[in-house]
Amino acid sequence: MSLADLLRQEILAGRLPPGTLLSQTETAERYGVSRIPVRDAFQQLAHDRLVTVIPGKGAQVIRLSAAELTEVYDLRILLEGDLLRRAVRAAGPDYAAEVDYALRKSDLEAGRPGWADGDWFFHRTLYAPASRPRQLAMAEELRRLCLVHVPSYDTLTQATPDWLAHHAAMARAAVAGRAEDAVAALEQHLDAARRFLLGLSPEDPGAGSQGSGNQVAEDLGHV
Repeated sequence: MSLADLLRQEILAGRLPPGTLLSQTETAERYGVSRIPVRDAFQQLAHDRLVTVIPGKGAQVIRLSAAELTEVYDLRILLEGDLLRRAVRAAGPDYAAEVDYALRKSDLEAGRPGWADGDWFFHRTLYAPASRPRQLAMAEELRRLCLVHVPSYDTLTQATPDWLAHHAAMARAAVAGRAEDAVAALEQHLDAARRFLLGLSPEDPGAGSQGSGNQVAEDLGHV
């Protein structure tokens, strides 16, 4: 695994939270490498929009404001809703079996440290018949921005039954050819995740309150 992959894993796992400063020197010492591969890794992560490079110093893990997170989710709803609508309309005879497999795989991985990969596999399978690779790549990039802002897996697992129910609703509607019902379920799914993350934002007046956090977690779809 490359240094960029190791750092990406730590960022997406919440071990390097939003706003964390990554020093070239300290990162090199930590991983026992020179500063050159560290600089290369930071550039790769910057390309993925996971960090901002600070010339001569290192990098900083991205930190989106509440307004920026809201915009990201608005864009995701537009992009992913359009992908799902196109996919359902273009789906072939194998679509139901592929979606069922992806749903079962996601269910099995739910609540575990690798849940995010299974979750995206499910969504990617739903959108695949749309045959829109650039649009799919844009949706995946926006999703990574959201993942960075998930502080831990512990809170996410409290809501696992809810987002699995959302997945099942999307899958049922999609394989039945009910495009608008599938998109409506997806929008509910993403809106629940948006409210979850905004509830944890320092800019939200309710952030840090245990009652508010628990209530939003109950509504969580996924990130």
